Amino acid sequence: MLAALLLTALVLTTKAAGTAAADDPPHAYHRLDRISASLAKDPLFVDPDVSHALDESERARVRRAIGETSRSLGVPAYVVVVPNQGDSESQGRDEAFLFALHKRAGRDGLYLMANSRGGLESEAFRVPRRHRDSVLDEDEPGSWRPADTDRPFDDLAQRITERLNGYATAPSASPAMPRLYSTPDPFGKENELTPAEPEISAPLLTGLLLAGPAAAVLLYWAGIGVLALLRRESTPRDKRRPARHSAAWTEPSMRRLRRLAAKDVGALRQALATADAERGRSYAVSAYDAAQILYDDAKEDEDRAIDLVGAIVLARQGQVALSRDSSDPPVPCAVNPLHGDSVTRRRLAKLTHKVLPKPCPLCESCADVEKRQGLTDRHLLKVPGPGRPRPHTAIPGVWRDTAWGATGKKFLPRVMRYLGVE
Repeated sequence: MLAALLLTALVLTTKAAGTAAADDPPHAYHRLDRISASLAKDPLFVDPDVSHALDESERARVRRAIGETSRSLGVPAYVVVVPNQGDSESQGRDEAFLFALHKRAGRDGLYLMANSRGGLESEAFRVPRRHRDSVLDEDEPGSWRPADTDRPFDDLAQRITERLNGYATAPSASPAMPRLYSTPDPFGKENELTPAEPEISAPLLTGLLLAGPAAAVLLYWAGIGVLALLRRESTPRDKRRPARHSAAWTEPSMRRLRRLAAKDVGALRQALATADAERGRSYAVSAYDAAQILYDDAKEDEDRAIDLVGAIVLARQGQVALSRDSSDPPVPCAVNPLHGDSVTRRRLAKLTHKVLPKPCPLCESCADVEKRQGLTDRHLLKVPGPGRPRPHTAIPGVWRDTAWGATGKKFLPRVMRYLGVE
């Protein structure tokens, strides 16, 4: 009976997520309708606002690649070059745009888009290929993002062709549908707060059915946690994992930050597909959305290296929210957010930056350093930037203002407002 109830709730939730809001205005999806109608006649659509993105010879080249890919896949392939701003029907999310376009077009196949910054996104709807379309592949220069962000369309035709060829030559697999983990807010409702869901009362039997297994799981993991603590206390301190205060962690390069962000965002994406969590899923989905946007926008911009740190922090918090099934994951170490979760708060004797909260959240290794010798400025995370690395506390913006979530409960909403996608 419990399985049936949960299955019914999942079906209803999935159905609601894929359905446009009933009160959406008639014009909300005009752009999608216009593009889908055009794709029915020509598999390449270039929006007039970015008509300069591909010249005639490049369009011919892309059309040839589309035809070859379609014949290889046995399903249609479509390419769309279109601006996708934050006030669009997909709220600037390229993945959501492709899902919406597929739904309006009503045709399965490979959908690939390039936005006004030259960034690529693709989704394969029942395409018989196993294409490893992962953020871990994004370190390949020129694949997902232009080689020169100031000239975003210089290599666009080449990158589109390479992406199409990647699908055409991928190993065969059973056709499957991709998943969109969160949908944009209803059109025109982007800035409205979501009301808290009302409490649900139920008969005693239903309550027992729902609460009993959950309580058993909580007791199980509580026991695991106690055993882990006991094992830790029995481990000599010098055998524990060393503190992360090396130069690679204190002054990471852009390359290292990119790799960490790609790894952690990819891990969260995988966890969302496999984790069975209820309370933590909403936070994890929002954290994933924000981390992915930050990674996409900042990975090639040294001026925004701090945003890559933000992507790493959010991706790790999302994973913690799922693994602990919690909607309130711990804030990171405020001295160096790359160290991971804070475990305590301490007043710092030597490191007296005014922007750090008092007392300051610290990871275990920083708390140990503070106890033994005192944390100093050299322990602060320094991020790359024009000229020389700067302490993260010296960079104004949402991360410093919120102290990475240490100053209140509105960390994630503040980040989403910063990204313009709340």
